[in-house]
Amino acid sequence: MRKYLAAILALMIMLMPASVFAASSFTLDLSVKEVQRGAQLTLSGEVADESDDVVVKIVSPNQTILYIDVIPAVSGAYSQTVTIPQAEDLAPAGQYTVIAGNGGLTASGTFTIPAKGSGTSPAPSPTPTAPANNNSSPVLDSDEIPPGAGQANGAKIQPELSMDGRYLVGRDVFAEAARQANGSVTVELPAAASESGEALEFPAKSLKELSDQGTDLIIVSGNRTVRFPAGSIPGTADSSARIHIVVQAAWNNEAKAWVENSLKTQSDYAATGVVLSVVIQLISGDSTKEIHQLDKPAAVTIALTSEQAQLISADLAGVYYADGTSVEYVPGVLKNSQFTFSTDHFSYYAILQYSKTFVDLVGHWAEASVKSLAAKQIVNGVDNIHYAPGRSITRAEFVALIMRALDHSGSRPTDQAAAGVFTDVPAGRYYTKNVADAAALGIITGYEGKFRPNDQITREEAVVALNRAADHFHLIASGQGLPAFADAGSISDWAKEAVETAWSHGLIQGDGKKFNPGQAVTRAEVAVMVERLLKSSSL
Repeated sequence: MRKYLAAILALMIMLMPASVFAASSFTLDLSVKEVQRGAQLTLSGEVADESDDVVVKIVSPNQTILYIDVIPAVSGAYSQTVTIPQAEDLAPAGQYTVIAGNGGLTASGTFTIPAKGSGTSPAPSPTPTAPANNNSSPVLDSDEIPPGAGQANGAKIQPELSMDGRYLVGRDVFAEAARQANGSVTVELPAAASESGEALEFPAKSLKELSDQGTDLIIVSGNRTVRFPAGSIPGTADSSARIHIVVQAAWNNEAKAWVENSLKTQSDYAATGVVLSVVIQLISGDSTKEIHQLDKPAAVTIALTSEQAQLISADLAGVYYADGTSVEYVPGVLKNSQFTFSTDHFSYYAILQYSKTFVDLVGHWAEASVKSLAAKQIVNGVDNIHYAPGRSITRAEFVALIMRALDHSGSRPTDQAAAGVFTDVPAGRYYTKNVADAAALGIITGYEGKFRPNDQITREEAVVALNRAADHFHLIASGQGLPAFADAGSISDWAKEAVETAWSHGLIQGDGKKFNPGQAVTRAEVAVMVERLLKSSSL
């Protein structure tokens, strides 16, 4: 009997299709082991699970992402051809690692981009465009940076284009601009440079000299501006070293794949096609060091085109850091079609729209306000799908919300003395610092040394705190005069002026007839108040 069963199993295995066996393995093959810039590399292999796509990324010698994509599997196999960038800053010489994943399995391989002068003929370089300053200087073809490269006009610099596509600024030009600077030197890159990823290079010594005199470096390319405070980019003692910076603003295949992979499990987010990537390198001889962390935060401005401003919702859009697998909100401000934010490290930053839907807010009068504040990370739901608009809010929750609104507006002072001033506010709670900071700013005063964090906050208490916080938003009066609430006589004396001021700024409306001063304020009401506060700000 055993011999009979063995024969049957052997026959079944012989008759099984090849795809059955493919499910037990996952492979990655590279078409070449060495590839020139501008040439192509083909990635291919068999998949372990035909129902899963293959995620592929290529990591450069500097541990940055050269390429990332999701490749569909067809009939148990996958294949994709990748073009290596022409620019050396995007594809530096060295060994690259290719990592592929499918059905919980991974495979990897390596290839090399040879260095200049290694004996292999390089791919032809594209013909460079004219220098941004349209001067008569020759197009440069050396790694060295001539002292007179570029042109200074006051504290503004127009770099000079080299034969290999780098934009150069020499030490003499930097020094001339620094002599005329009043706090900052601005390098004006052509808009095309941030669309194609062409690099800016200048002596590291020039950056140190700027830092020594307390002068900021501003790089402008099209509608992207990055301001590096003096001393923010780590320096070097090597006088021959140079700084290499690439400002990338193109919504190309790499950026799209990176952002889409970051949003793979985030259904409430939508990409807008507006991105920014900044790569900073310190080059010293044959050594290249990637600078990810800044010693001081840089200030970034992304200006929207008129077309982008029409398509992007100001209420739902924000800046997010995308790491290839998830996104993280970055506090910032959108005003006059410009996003501004600060960061102490660079990778991909994207403008995303976050439209959070709560099932108990659909059609609710506060829905738009809650969506707007949720997109700014100022309010959250009580769980993933419920907001509980009619629920009361505690004094601690209210103060935390107000302070998040101050953070978002950029108007929260950084020098307030955050000390423990209330006997009933213990250390280590989610609201501890917010309460201390709000007290230092005069937004809250408490009751005989106590804050009563877990008490429900009343409408008149909320309006008093809201009105004090409004001093930091520089509101403009709406001109609607004094309120005419039927229950005005029941408003506490200490709250009457605040109610009148909040009314004049359009922050409150009551229920149409009454103010209901002693009634607990709801999560819906607070959201509407705070959204009005943000929209009325003249900042």
